[in-house]
Amino acid sequence: MKFSFLIISIPALLFFNSCHMGAGEEGSSTSGQEGFLTDEAGEISISREQFESMHMEIGDPAPMMFSNLVSANGYIEASPRASAKISTLISGRVRQIHCSSGDYVKRGQTLFSLESHEIILLQQSYAEAYQRLKLLKADFERMQTLLDEKIGARKDFLKAESEYRRGQAEVEGLKARLKMIHIDPAIIENGQIVPYLEVKTPVSGTVTLQELVLGQHVIPMETCMEVVDVNKLRLRLELFEKSISDLMVGQEVNFSLPDQPEREFKATLSHIGKSVSRESRTFECFAELGTDDKELFVNNMYVEARIITCEREARAVPEEALIREPERDFVLILIQEEAGGMTFRKVPAQTGVTRQGHTEILDSSLSSILLEGAYNLWAEE
Repeated sequence: MKFSFLIISIPALLFFNSCHMGAGEEGSSTSGQEGFLTDEAGEISISREQFESMHMEIGDPAPMMFSNLVSANGYIEASPRASAKISTLISGRVRQIHCSSGDYVKRGQTLFSLESHEIILLQQSYAEAYQRLKLLKADFERMQTLLDEKIGARKDFLKAESEYRRGQAEVEGLKARLKMIHIDPAIIENGQIVPYLEVKTPVSGTVTLQELVLGQHVIPMETCMEVVDVNKLRLRLELFEKSISDLMVGQEVNFSLPDQPEREFKATLSHIGKSVSRESRTFECFAELGTDDKELFVNNMYVEARIITCEREARAVPEEALIREPERDFVLILIQEEAGGMTFRKVPAQTGVTRQGHTEILDSSLSSILLEGAYNLWAEE
């Protein structure tokens, strides 16, 4: 009877133990997705109901365009022909101010006016030189007539000619100085004196800098205003010298503002620098902005840019289809499908670049990949 009891008890214990292990596995799976079966070969089995309830999706890598990018930082700035730093060539006191920062001005429009003794003295000097030149010219023409009639001496003619030419040079020099400060010499030739000069803008655009107040003394060549044509803004980019061989005029540039990284703007590479800075080992490039975006920017805005150097088509899967591990990437592929369940196997995958949420798959043989739900499924293993 003792033998019989032992023979009967051993199967009973084995049955009880197996039931207990099954209950333990079932109890542990309730914290995640129930019924995932994993074997030593890295295969996972799930039911059709689980597949559908978790909204999983199976598919092959799809063709997608991938771009090689060169990253760069830079600024939005006006082209040299569309911006101007306003200064004066003569000192004076600010008499009137006709615009403020933010105002739009047209080319040739008066920005402010100056008055000073130097302005008056320059016009007086021109008036005196102009009248003196008339006398020198008359004397020169008289001496030439006498010389032609062989009455006058050649020495006297040469002296008159020299003084006349010197007077001409003086008048032309003063006339050029008057034109540079926008005073018409013809007004002075008629006996008038302009009491002040008007400083005009050489370009059309928006006043971005205005540092004047009434009565302020202005020093020559000191910037007191700045005008920028925001319709002619461009990108100035700084790139490391190793990227110069990848660049070509006409390549597309995508850029964003630091406070709006999710919004991308487009430009076209227009100029590539040919000199590398010895200190930073970088060179400058310029890109033309899209016509629809120019009104959104202001001068000297900082940007983060990416230049598309080439595009190619490759097979890709969504990033969530990959199981990322330190050594390499894996995917789950469907190896068996029955009426009641599905079996997946974890296999290594050679991956390339990642762009816009998709990763390049270099293995041409991979197919029937679990595109959605792979990470959650494997994490429950």
